[in-house]
Amino acid sequence: MTWEYKGNTRTPGPLGTVLSGFGGRIPGPLRFGHEDVKGSATKPAKTFPMPPPAGGSSTIIRARAVDWALSKGSPVPEDVQQGELAVCPIAAIAAALAHTARGKRRLDSMITEYSGTTVKTTFSTEILDSLSSKTKDDPDYRPPQKEIVSKRYFSVTLDSKVEVSDVFYIKYTDGTDVNMVYMGSPKEALWPCVIEKAFATKIGSYEDLDDDTKHTVNEFWGILVGSKPQVLLIDDETDVGKISTLAKAAPQTPTIGASKDDAKDVLFHHGFAVLGLKGSDIELYDPHGKRLTVSLATFRKNFQAIFSGMPR
Repeated sequence: MTWEYKGNTRTPGPLGTVLSGFGGRIPGPLRFGHEDVKGSATKPAKTFPMPPPAGGSSTIIRARAVDWALSKGSPVPEDVQQGELAVCPIAAIAAALAHTARGKRRLDSMITEYSGTTVKTTFSTEILDSLSSKTKDDPDYRPPQKEIVSKRYFSVTLDSKVEVSDVFYIKYTDGTDVNMVYMGSPKEALWPCVIEKAFATKIGSYEDLDDDTKHTVNEFWGILVGSKPQVLLIDDETDVGKISTLAKAAPQTPTIGASKDDAKDVLFHHGFAVLGLKGSDIELYDPHGKRLTVSLATFRKNFQAIFSGMPR
């Protein structure tokens, strides 16, 4: 992902396809908003067109309604696992918000779930052709569904309200399991997936969301956090004390780090949630689904910027 500050590097997007990890209502201390909608059992209360998928992947995909709860407790960084899109700014910011009390409240205020009614998700001819293209010559070919009926939808505040259904793109299987193609969750928490789908709907498609030349970290930070980030640009002369101070505050203030394009000790051109200090080292959450710890010197060598700031 690009960023609006001047310089000779860009921040931060994933490289290549990564593996995605893996019903009810959120029972945690911060309950995402929930409303029961009394609607007709036969006539959909809501109809949503599915945002088109991203191209360029060899993954065979279909779509289905996913019955994961929004969260199985208070949101945590490990709820977030980036999928096959260059959206590590969204994933890293989401994980950083889930790591702090103020950030959890921000997430809580962003999403409302509506259930108890009939919801229809429709697929354009272009999407159906795209989903069929990799399997139509297979003797076991099963055509994708033209529409999927489910029982809930979500309203997500991304500057303005964006409504999306609970239907997501999954990897093509016999249909009994859920393996998300895009944003997933090792803990089967749906809130990160809902946020990513809302962005794809707002922007127009997963393809456009995947284009890391069009969208900046600042853009996503402003929408998700609700304020402009404070940015520390890092070079070989940056005082490690400044880095340490920001890392120490990360359990209270959402913070992410952007790795350099030529980083050697961590994944390059990528965004990480900063979790805090562990002894004299910095603990990070890689949105691909793992925690790691690096020294201050290693962090300075491999990272180009730190973004931080309190949610509105």
